[in-house]
Amino acid sequence: MTAPTTARAERVRVSHILVDSEALAKLAVAKLEERSVSFEELAESVSTCDSKARGGDLGWITPGLMVPEFDAAAFFFPPGEVVTAHSDFGWHVIRVSEAAYDPPEMEPIELRKRLECGDADGDAPLLQLIDLRDAEERAQAKVLRPGQDEEAPFRHLPYNSWMTWAEAAVDGTLDPPIARESEVLFMDHRGGRGERLMQYLAQQGYSRSRFLRGGINSYAEEADPRIPTYLESDGDCLTCHEH
Repeated sequence: MTAPTTARAERVRVSHILVDSEALAKLAVAKLEERSVSFEELAESVSTCDSKARGGDLGWITPGLMVPEFDAAAFFFPPGEVVTAHSDFGWHVIRVSEAAYDPPEMEPIELRKRLECGDADGDAPLLQLIDLRDAEERAQAKVLRPGQDEEAPFRHLPYNSWMTWAEAAVDGTLDPPIARESEVLFMDHRGGRGERLMQYLAQQGYSRSRFLRGGINSYAEEADPRIPTYLESDGDCLTCHEH
């Protein structure tokens, strides 16, 4: 077993095998160390959790989502390590496959600073900006480059058609693609749609996806008073359920 990690992940993608006894947990770990069976195969055959149908995959979790004993293992050891934990549910054999160290929320002031230093510029930007609002909303307010009248480099991918373009992004047919290796920031009006898209794409392997806390409304109030605030149309509210 490797030493605990000192870097605290904001989110981890985790799988587990749930068994009834410490002896079974130790036997599962031994089988995995022997490499005689894969984690997914072992989960499918012995786990008592419904996640066995997915090879034990629980998806991406944040601190506090699981019981404390589970969190202590999932967020304390580096990806790839197999560890055990005991909780009221039984014995967990836990493996973290990926860890994300970027907070899921981006504060408006952070976005302003990132725009100022050029992180969203160029053919391969460090920060990809995606505006989820519809055309009517975008006509009312846009994020401007700090100190300029030019619009910040947001790509428009409307929330109302997210199932189409998000599926294309995941299967690699979206043109141009959304790069998995760099940060992706989703912006909407008040944050609700951005958070949902961030959560969905994080489950699909976009581990560095984030959303703008409070959307463009908070950005206008906290980072750039030049940007007008507005109310959504009734149709938009019915679609996104932000209020």
